[in-house]
Amino acid sequence: MPVATSRRRKSARQASSDIEEDQATQAAPVRDDVDEGEDDALQRTRVKKEKVAVKKEKGKAKATASKEEPEEDDDDDDRIDVQNFADQPLTKADCAKINGLATDWLNVEEVMHQHSPFITNAATSMAEVAGEEAQEGVAELDRVMKDLLDIQALMKGHSKVLSDIIQNVATGEDITNAKETYLSLVDDMNAEYDKMTTRQKYLNNEQYVNFKEGVYDAEHSGSAMPPMTDFIPREEGDESDDDDDVVMGGVTQEYKCPLLMTILKDPLTSSVCKHSFSGDALREYFKSARGALKCPTSGCSKKFTLAECQPNPDLIRKIKAYERRQKRAQEDSDAEEVID
Repeated sequence: MPVATSRRRKSARQASSDIEEDQATQAAPVRDDVDEGEDDALQRTRVKKEKVAVKKEKGKAKATASKEEPEEDDDDDDRIDVQNFADQPLTKADCAKINGLATDWLNVEEVMHQHSPFITNAATSMAEVAGEEAQEGVAELDRVMKDLLDIQALMKGHSKVLSDIIQNVATGEDITNAKETYLSLVDDMNAEYDKMTTRQKYLNNEQYVNFKEGVYDAEHSGSAMPPMTDFIPREEGDESDDDDDVVMGGVTQEYKCPLLMTILKDPLTSSVCKHSFSGDALREYFKSARGALKCPTSGCSKKFTLAECQPNPDLIRKIKAYERRQKRAQEDSDAEEVID
């Protein structure tokens, strides 16, 4: 029988092989330099390499297309419509965050509070200097002090509004429009504060009372300060000055320790009766005590413990100003004796 040529064997293999899915490989041109008697294994290896190369190119093209044009999720049902998303009611879990904001307002207010002694010190120093210019400076610092107290009141108000919102949520109130509720309550708070008279704002404010006491003591050393109502004119809405509840005013500031009868040093002030003592002397007084002791100030019958006595920065400032005035007065007296 005649032997089949290599070309026929190649055609038979192509006809019996499966049709390849990769059209680009099927369409690959037949190279002219392939010898008709080339080994079958070498030919199959060549075809396989061509297929792998084509698939790699397709993979690179697909990856590039996927980066440039990410596939879109056809399921839009789970997406949130941000533009038309309704406000959600506050929950008790939200109250912890709101409480944090309320605390932040109080922390800022406390920082503002720390500035009032500096204003008082400056006003006291000016009050010790005679002259119209010094009086104008004291008056300006008086306005600055009031502005500072107004800001502090505003900050406390913001904190209270937030605390009220927390309370309302806790009692079951449905607060959906949190922002509008907050701003509305703040507006009401500001309007209420604006309605207050000057006395209602500052008459019993400890910072302002200390400010007035410092200025008065510098201008009238050794004299008892009159009632605070003498410094703040009465306005419509204020109680009459004859009312029994009116603050009756200051007393002569005592700078001597009731225990040592010398100028107070590193004073501690009782929170019970407000009397002050030199720190070392008071600690010695309580050295063997196991509880509260009677106040050592003459005429005071109240009892307190050492733990109920705290440092008094305002009193320390007043003592320094007092000693400064005493020194100046002594120098003036010595100068007059020299002249005589």
